[in-house]
Amino acid sequence: MSNISYRAGQSSDKPFMLSSIPVVPVAPAQARWEYRVVAVDLREEAPLDATRLNELGTEGWLLAGMLEEQTRSGAAPRIHYYFVRTV
Repeated sequence: MSNISYRAGQSSDKPFMLSSIPVVPVAPAQARWEYRVVAVDLREEAPLDATRLNELGTEGWLLAGMLEEQTRSGAAPRIHYYFVRTV
């Protein structure tokens, strides 16, 4: 697969190369972060569903990770959701 493209208005005999390096957005060096942990006890409530996760996303929270807390019996009585957003 060729990585050659043509700019609008250019003749087809003058190709330019597209970058094969992915562009990764980076927060400004002075960004400040805010963190939030939501612990859900599965014996008392259901895990966060898509509706609740979307609500948190609307507030600017990004889900950074999850951790299931295991018991000796192997059951997971608690899930910890870790969120981050810029301040």
